[in-house]
Amino acid sequence: MKKLVLITLLILTFLIATNCSIPPVSESKPDSGTPPQDSEVIDDKRDELEENAAAILNKMNLDEKVGQLLVVGFPQDVTEEDLQDYIDRYKVSGFILFKRNYEDFDSQYNLVNSLKERNDLKNPLPLFISVDEEGGTVSRLPAGGTHFPDAKLVGKAGDPELTYKTGEVIGQELGASGINLDFAPVLDIVSSSENKLLIRRSYGATADIVSAHGTAFINGLQATGVIAVPKHFPGHGATTVDSHGKLPIINIDSETFQGRELVPFRTAINEGLEAVMVGHLAYPKLDPSGLPATMSSYFLTDILRKELGFKGISISDEIEMYGYMSGKATLEECVITSFNAGLDIFVIGHTKTIQDRVLKALKDACGNGRITEQRLNESVLRIIKVKLKHKLSDTMEYSLEEARNNFTSKEHKAVLEELNSKIKAAR
Repeated sequence: MKKLVLITLLILTFLIATNCSIPPVSESKPDSGTPPQDSEVIDDKRDELEENAAAILNKMNLDEKVGQLLVVGFPQDVTEEDLQDYIDRYKVSGFILFKRNYEDFDSQYNLVNSLKERNDLKNPLPLFISVDEEGGTVSRLPAGGTHFPDAKLVGKAGDPELTYKTGEVIGQELGASGINLDFAPVLDIVSSSENKLLIRRSYGATADIVSAHGTAFINGLQATGVIAVPKHFPGHGATTVDSHGKLPIINIDSETFQGRELVPFRTAINEGLEAVMVGHLAYPKLDPSGLPATMSSYFLTDILRKELGFKGISISDEIEMYGYMSGKATLEECVITSFNAGLDIFVIGHTKTIQDRVLKALKDACGNGRITEQRLNESVLRIIKVKLKHKLSDTMEYSLEEARNNFTSKEHKAVLEELNSKIKAAR
């Protein structure tokens, strides 16, 4: 015992002599984050991405650049000639698919494979292949996939880690057939049941709930390589009007907007979001022009780019919706206004005559100087960088058999069962 006491005294004497002490937690240095060598690697990769994107841009002609501004859909009875026209003449950035375009998983896989094969040798950039897959009310998955409940129920389950898993499963099942971009999740904050369009599709009625579950879903989805495109910036929650049929007018002040609507988008952008869908929504107290956000430089540039620091691509909600063209301007004028205000990509999911008019309007405006080369290059460069960063390819990742196995995974159904149990327990 004496020997132990003597050793202890010697250790204490040594510590005092050398002025050593253990700082309290509050005085401990915070984690410095990425080590210097890792930061250098990240910087090198960023520089390489910028150089590669610039090199691709410099080789592109006007038709190829303008084509990157369009994501198009097509009818169930689309002809082979029209599909090829989208590749050869439009040189589209990508396609949006609906359930009308396929009967089951195999036909979905074969359709995507066909689109990618058409594009592979024709255009300098691979395609975005996109869908609206939120789960619940808005789902494009064929039979056999994992069909999750509405976001409202997911939010009530109260487990963001499980929400991450839902995003991950959806990403794996979309990626199985070659889909690489998902217009989801909804980041709108909805408190009123009168908002029939979004009450079931929103995670909840507070900024904290929507931010937590929205970013969890985004991170889960993107962990699989599928690009998330949350919606509907700058916020579609505080309205009972459906922008498919009418332009919603949202009369809230800046303080409410900053502390509620904008919070989930700010949170997602701070975590590295690279694409966002912009809604056809007017906020006259914030932007007296009364224009929808898809035409508003205040929202597209001042808020999204300058205030939030967003560097990714801004994508319109479907421009065939009445909320987009509800004013007196022509379609062509609306499109030019949107692009010059800061919008990068137009989604035109249904009508080829409208797609033709938009393509012509953009080309003509670039030709006559209403759209400058600098402005065009800004958007195309953003699109190129997202496609390069996510290593998009026009080659299918899986064989059809492998894809089927991924799509119908038992592990995916186990996540659904876990979620349903949480929802039941929360009721």
